[in-house]
Parts: sequence; C-alpha cells; structure tokens
Amino acid sequence: MSNINLLPWRESERAAQKKQFMMILSVASIITVSVMLVANMWINQQTAQQQQRNRFLQSETAKLDVILGEMRDIRDKRLELLERVALIDGFQQRRNVSVRLFNQLPELVPPGVYLSSLNVVDNRIDIVGKTEAYPRVANMIRQVERRDWLYEPRISSIFSSDMQPIALSQFSMQLKVREHTQGEIQ
Repeated sequence: MSNINLLPWRESERAAQKKQFMMILSVASIITVSVMLVANMWINQQTAQQQQRNRFLQSETAKLDVILGEMRDIRDKRLELLERVALIDGFQQRRNVSVRLFNQLPELVPPGVYLSSLNVVDNRIDIVGKTEAYPRVANMIRQVERRDWLYEPRISSIFSSDMQPIALSQFSMQLKVREHTQGEIQ
C-alpha cells in the first residue's frame, strides 16, 4: 500500500471553506446591517411624521380650547343679558299694572261698592272696601273674571260693619295679575 499524505489537500480545502464561510458571513452581515439601517431610517421617518401630526393636533386643540373659552364667555354674557331683559320686562309689566288697574277700575267696581284701600304687591292686588249688598261683590268678581290680565279673585272676608242709615258690609278681596309676554303689552 502506498502511503499518501492527504493533509495538505485537507488544509487547502479547509482554508477554501473557511474563506467561503467568511465571504458568506460578510455578505450576510452587510445585508443585515443594510436592512437594519433602512428599517431604522423608515422608523425614524414615521416617528418624525407622527410627531409632526401630534404637534399639529396639539396646536389645533389649543386653538379650539381658546374658541370654546370664548364661546363659554359669550354664553355667560348671553344668559346675563337674557336675565336683564327679563328683569326689565318685569319692571315694564309692573309699571303698566297700576295704570291699567286705574283705567279699568270704574268698569270693575259696580255701583254700591266702595273701595277703602287698594294695595298692589308683586303680582297680587289686595282690595278692602264696603258694599251695600253681597250680590254687588259677586258682580265685581264676575267683572274681574272677564279680564284676561286678572285672575283668581278671592274674597278673604266679608262681614256686616255699620248700622248707619244704610247698612254696609265690609269685605276684603285678593286678585292676581297674570304675567304677560312681550307681545301682549298694551
């Protein structure tokens, strides 16, 4: 048998495989690093775009907060103005009640009924007077019920008080004044 030394051939084969392995490893490393760099650049670009969108949304949110604050102020001012208008309207209506009452008082009070006092408090009118007969007070109540701006006439007391030549009965009555809308002011 012959003696063949295969060691140099194996050594050269190993060196070639090692060189090929290093070449594959280098290419794979370069490809991996390239993919990582491209992925990193893409992620950074997406992050920058999202941060830009977030800044835009924050600035728009701040603008909307300012607008909402102004709207809240406008709504508060509107409510204050409506309260003032309602107050002024109430004052105007109460001012008209006395004038209207004195204008229509001769129509409301029938003959034989004499008023001693008339007191207007808010939306209520208190009347104290004397009458010759109870039906005349009932007639006065009917006259009040026919008015659209007066309601709930109520006799709180009626009694005989004088025994002079004509016997008069004293009575006290309460009426309520209806709140009018702005279109009904007369």
